[in-house]
Amino acid sequence: MTTENDAHNFAACLVAELGERAIRLSRVRLVELTAASDLRAAAFWRDVMRASEQLLARPPDGAARPCSALQ
Repeated sequence: MTTENDAHNFAACLVAELGERAIRLSRVRLVELTAASDLRAAAFWRDVMRASEQLLARPPDGAARPCSALQ
């Protein structure tokens, strides 16, 4: 599994559990990791933030997998 898939799956879980707050959480983590100069982790959270935004922008479909299925 690639990092991009990991970020998308993680974003799907965050959106399922937190809704709109998923974007705020990922943005806060991104800022924290950027300030700590952890560029690899910051890139992951940037991808999570973008995926969360995309997931929340599209209309909900009934076929969403529960987060427990992603583990």
